Amino acid sequence: TSGTFWIVALAHTGSAMVRTSERILGTYFHDTSFGFLSDNQAGGLSVSLSLGTIFGLAINGRLFSQRKERQRKWLVSRLYMVTIVACYCLAILAIPRLRYMVDSPELILFFQLVASLAMGFGIAVMYSLIPGLVGSTFAQHKGLYFAYTDGVANGISSLVWMFVAGAVENGNPEGGGWAYGWAA
Repeated sequence: TSGTFWIVALAHTGSAMVRTSERILGTYFHDTSFGFLSDNQAGGLSVSLSLGTIFGLAINGRLFSQRKERQRKWLVSRLYMVTIVACYCLAILAIPRLRYMVDSPELILFFQLVASLAMGFGIAVMYSLIPGLVGSTFAQHKGLYFAYTDGVANGISSLVWMFVAGAVENGNPEGGGWAYGWAA
C-alpha cells in the first residue's frame, strides 16, 4: 500500500495546486486586466474557481459514484484533460500581445472566468473524492493517510508555487510572467 500512497499523494499534488490557486487568482485577474479591475473586484472574482468546484462535485461527483471502475478511470482522465486545458487557457490569456491584440479587457476577463470555472469543475472529483476512497482502504490508519497525503501534496505544491511566483515576478506581472506561471 505504500506504492498506492505515493501514487495518490503525487496525483493529489496536482489537485492541490489547482485548489490553492484560488489564493492567487485575484492577483492574476488584476495583473492581466491592464487596470480594468480594481484589487477588490479582482479578488472577488477568484470565487469562480470555488463555484466551478461546487458544480464539478454536484455533476461529476454523481457521475463518478454511479460508474463502474473502468468508467470512473475514463471520467477522471477526461476531467484531468479539462483542468489541464483550462490552465493552459489561463496561460494563453495572460500573454500581453494577445491582450493588446484583442483590446477588450471585458472579453479577456470573461474567458479567464470561464477557464477558472472549468478548472474547478474538472478537478473537483480528484481533489475531494478520490483521496477519501483510497483512504478507506487504510482501515485504522486512514487519518494518518489523509494527513500524509495532504502534507506531501501541499509541500510539493508550495515548491511549485515558489517557482510560479518567481516566473511572475521576473516576467513582469503585466508581461509574460503569468503565462509562464500557468503553463508550469
